[in-house]
Amino acid sequence: MIAQVVLRDCVWQTNKIYDYLVPEELLGKIRKGQYVRVLFGKGNRAEVALVLNLKETSESNYKLKSVDSLVEEEPVLNEEQLELLRFVVKRYSCTYGSAMHQMVPALVTKRTGRSQLVVSLESQEKARQALESEAVGSIQQIRALEWLLEVEEMTLADLMQELSISRSPIDTLAKNGLVKIRSVKFSAEELQKKESSEEELPAVPKEEIDLNAEQQAAVETVLSEEGKKEFLLFGVTGSGKTEVYLRITEKILSEGGSVLYLVPEISLTPQTVARIRSHFPTRIAVLHSRMTAKERYDSWKMIQKGEVNIVVGARSAVFAPVQNLKLIILDEEHDSSYKADTLLRYSARDVARYRARKAGIKLLLGSATPSVETFYAAKLGYMKMLTLKNRAVSGAVLPKVDIVDMQKELEGNNRSMFSRKLYTAMKEALSRGEQVMLLLNRRGFSQNIYCTSCRSMIRCPDCDVPMTLHTKTMGRHKLLICHYCGKVIPKPDTCPYCSSEYLAIRGDGVQKLEDWAEQDFPGARVLRMDQDTTSYRGAHEKILTAFKNHEADILVGTQMIAKGHDFPKVSVVGILGADSVLWQSDYRARERAFQLLAQISGRAGRGDVPGRVFIQTLCPDSEIYTYAASQDYEKFFESEIKYREQLSYPPFRAIGGIMITHENEEACSMQANMVAGTLREMAVNLGDDMMILGPCPAGIPRLMNRYRYQIVVRAKNKGLLSDGFTKLQQSYAGYGISISTDIDAMW
Repeated sequence: MIAQVVLRDCVWQTNKIYDYLVPEELLGKIRKGQYVRVLFGKGNRAEVALVLNLKETSESNYKLKSVDSLVEEEPVLNEEQLELLRFVVKRYSCTYGSAMHQMVPALVTKRTGRSQLVVSLESQEKARQALESEAVGSIQQIRALEWLLEVEEMTLADLMQELSISRSPIDTLAKNGLVKIRSVKFSAEELQKKESSEEELPAVPKEEIDLNAEQQAAVETVLSEEGKKEFLLFGVTGSGKTEVYLRITEKILSEGGSVLYLVPEISLTPQTVARIRSHFPTRIAVLHSRMTAKERYDSWKMIQKGEVNIVVGARSAVFAPVQNLKLIILDEEHDSSYKADTLLRYSARDVARYRARKAGIKLLLGSATPSVETFYAAKLGYMKMLTLKNRAVSGAVLPKVDIVDMQKELEGNNRSMFSRKLYTAMKEALSRGEQVMLLLNRRGFSQNIYCTSCRSMIRCPDCDVPMTLHTKTMGRHKLLICHYCGKVIPKPDTCPYCSSEYLAIRGDGVQKLEDWAEQDFPGARVLRMDQDTTSYRGAHEKILTAFKNHEADILVGTQMIAKGHDFPKVSVVGILGADSVLWQSDYRARERAFQLLAQISGRAGRGDVPGRVFIQTLCPDSEIYTYAASQDYEKFFESEIKYREQLSYPPFRAIGGIMITHENEEACSMQANMVAGTLREMAVNLGDDMMILGPCPAGIPRLMNRYRYQIVVRAKNKGLLSDGFTKLQQSYAGYGISISTDIDAMW
């Protein structure tokens, strides 16, 4: 018997299906979807491989080697997941190895009592001195030291997972004598002992909620519809979409089925799990990237064994091996968080759609502001649209929205971050014991530091971007941080280019907004929620729970506070710096601006307290603000779809991106032109529906000391892009050219 396998750690040169003989002792034991160990290459190095297929004969002309041993007795991927693996490899032009690493927890092959690397401090005193003297060179290193001061030691894998960092900053700390990395032998029993994650929360009391007529109609349609399998639940903010999901889930569970429930942000997971547990106290598993490797493995194994029938998670949970799956729910389906920006740049929405269609199960997408592509598909009848036009809470109405012209505020000598209208509304709301949310989608204290003498901005030495001033980072003050590579330097007193003392701070950030809120409302309790305050596990939940329990009066934050949160006491929402989202250099800028404004506006007036929203802008006549103020998605869509059609943007054409990077700018340009030439030759064979634009320097021309050139490709459909990108990667495999491809690129 022949086993057809792919290497788990393959690169493009070895991204092939290999035939291996099945030895006699493994006959009857080896199955499709198992991890096996094989000897590979001339040096017979041991590699972990996945069995894709079993057959009687091989067409290979080479002498075949035998499978060495089984890594796992049970398959790590079932038949459905093997099909999903093939789809991901084909659609996203990636290696089998990249797809496997996304679909199977890393700990699957590390549970046999092997050694693991453990990180600990060389000494607490040295770590504190390094932090106080500002000798640590990146924000990732600062976070690692502060975390180790608290926990003393941690496995390397768990530390990287906990802080969402790579190994590089930890190696730098070790090189500088601040931490030590040592190998520790764990027993198989220790590794197999089940850990509890922070998601294992007590169930909240179940609320008895009567569905309104719109909600009831939506539930009945999804459950009874036999023809259509895809549904768009299009409802205004606060219309009770979650309750619809839960009623449908209840029926599916009663019939023995399982449900996969996806949310866009890790911060929404505890809230969603608590809500689900109020209805279904047991048989729930959670999957997301902030869990430790051990926690992810435990949840994955429970799911694989069929011990749970509800799986809740962020983007990566779309690959979960759910048994008897009958429904996939994508809440806030428009959210860009469903699009991965890591090595495997997949779209969870597209993967969920393929998985549902292949398995013949139902897919339910929900949003108050659907993506243009999804709404267009619903309009054309490719999915069934279900509409919720009213808020679920009796008497609750959409908030009143004011568009505030900040130019007039300046002319009126108002230099505050708050317009007079917003300030007055906040003061009145706080006096009534109500809550306020303030959105400013910029991290840090200010956008940049500018020299008024030589007119230069202080830029990151490793990236072609200005460094952002932070005043409240890791207990230290006045640091300049690069938001792309994490480099940290103290705020200089003089210009590093001309030595002038005349440095100006330009652009407001969310830390500055926090200071203004504390100064203008000294009696109010203020919380901030951004990437800097939520870098540790459990931080999202801690902040949101405190605000929900009214332990704070004002919540300031970046876009993460706009996503799906339900705070009944919030009566005022202020949106500052709205123009920064609208004027991004991306064809989706108008869509993203409308979605962000409509979503954050929807946080106000969700209970019995009327809501007010204030959009502060220098462009008050923009139609996007008008549409967002009236929460009129359909008018926005009518305008946007005409714009997309005129310029051949999705959904009318597929767009992909190719990024070439190199340490040398001239070499990068040369390689990019070579790749573009190859693409144009391929386009002739792939059809005249492919257009190649570029190459040109990327929007950020240099990151982490690597220059970047991009090529934009337009094609009739995503399949054509995938074929072209795969052939391109195969053509340049082994040539030492760094090429990244992306379907629906967000560069």
